[in-house]
Amino acid sequence: MRYYSFIRLLVAFYFLVSPSIFDILSTQHNPQFYSSVAISYLIVATLLLFIALSEQRFNLLSIVKPVIDIAFISMLAYAGPPETAGHAVLMAIVSVFAILLIRHRLALVYGVAASIALFIVNYLKNDGILNTDYMDLSLQAFAILSVSLLGNILARRLTNYESEVLENNYLINDMHQLNSSIINNMKRGLIVVSNLGQILYINKIAWYQLGSPTQSTGHNIKEIAPELYHQISKLSGNEFEGTIFRTNQSSPRLIPRLSKLDNDNKILITLEDYSKITKRIQQEKLASLGQLTASIAHEIRNPLSAINQASQMFDEIETATQQERDLLQIIQRQSKRINNIIENVQMVSKRKTPVRQEVYLNRFLKSFIHEFKQGLKYNAEIQINTVGENIKVKFDQSQLKQVLSNLLENGLKYSFINTKQYTIQISAGAKNNNKSIYLDIIDQGTGIPIEKFEQIFEPFYTTNHDGTGLGLYISKELCEANGAQLEPIPIAFGGACFRIIFDQNYYGTTD
Repeated sequence: MRYYSFIRLLVAFYFLVSPSIFDILSTQHNPQFYSSVAISYLIVATLLLFIALSEQRFNLLSIVKPVIDIAFISMLAYAGPPETAGHAVLMAIVSVFAILLIRHRLALVYGVAASIALFIVNYLKNDGILNTDYMDLSLQAFAILSVSLLGNILARRLTNYESEVLENNYLINDMHQLNSSIINNMKRGLIVVSNLGQILYINKIAWYQLGSPTQSTGHNIKEIAPELYHQISKLSGNEFEGTIFRTNQSSPRLIPRLSKLDNDNKILITLEDYSKITKRIQQEKLASLGQLTASIAHEIRNPLSAINQASQMFDEIETATQQERDLLQIIQRQSKRINNIIENVQMVSKRKTPVRQEVYLNRFLKSFIHEFKQGLKYNAEIQINTVGENIKVKFDQSQLKQVLSNLLENGLKYSFINTKQYTIQISAGAKNNNKSIYLDIIDQGTGIPIEKFEQIFEPFYTTNHDGTGLGLYISKELCEANGAQLEPIPIAFGGACFRIIFDQNYYGTTD
């Protein structure tokens, strides 16, 4: 429409100035009427150009504009020189433009109107149509109709082609959005880099795994993960499975898999969290172990209870020596340990879905510690520090008791080993603008080396010969099931600190 309006303005200007340039005023049929029509056409053309630029009432203008053009060109042909071939060409062009704008069979009416206008102009101009002019006018009309018909066929094909292109574009855009959504929600990180290491694409998971860098796409991977860049430089074949790396101390350990794309100019990198792999293996191992334990637990417990009962009865014999009594205590202690292992493994395999409830932390801790102390065979000093009255979290109460029981029993045991006193401290607080509530359990033991932080949560890992190695693993699993995290925190003054970070999607008050 804009091109059409701009060309109309140029044609109207040409009609206005051409009589002066080519000195054809004397040959015009009606010079005064010609000038008036040319000036009017230039004014209307200017107005229509402004309307086209404003993009208003496109459908109406596409119908009206060709009618205006045919009318003005017909009047200019009537007032101009005797020759009408040039005006016939212009009206044919107008008809084609009209067909391309409207793209409908009814647009052929413009070609018919232009042909009729030629005959009317010639009739008015010459007070009739001479026999010699019939052939020329007929050929001009035939040319206009032929061009209009061909333009109509072309316009309809263009319309169908544009419809197909638009439909394909919609499908491509929908597929692109779907692919982007799928890639961004994948559990694996995906990165596409050039051969030089420039990041071309990175999904959300990979962005988080690499430590949420402020600059990613368009920058070199060497700036974000130098160790990964070093592994990219080792890629010689089409595929290469890299070694475990991490971008910083707080980021997860990642396993990269590199593969060249078909065009050999890009490299696809998939990142998988190594801790999730080991966790899946551990869960499968424990699930199998739980099924095995469940099937043989009854068979083990029957002779185990008989052994315990026999050892207790034998312990009551007065003639038994001290050495025999010591051996009996070893039997009883190891029998109890076997029983605890069976119970813990069954607890892992039969863990119930948590029923999360709002828990006021201060009240819960006071009630729990009172109940916990009653079950101890020794006097323990458990100190609660800085727990606000209104701090509340969302957690399954029975599972929170189990987690705290495991942590307190471990803490009291290691405190006694180091200081000969059963002491432990509990404190709570908030971070990230009071949006993340945490609970710290701090003992007076010898502490945990930083390199052992991840290893201590592995099942059956223990430094105590009497332990089962499942307490911390179960506690971590229960926390994660409730949307919380259990982490060891290094402290400067010795001892170990285990921090429970509660669900950040649930904001408890800390007033």
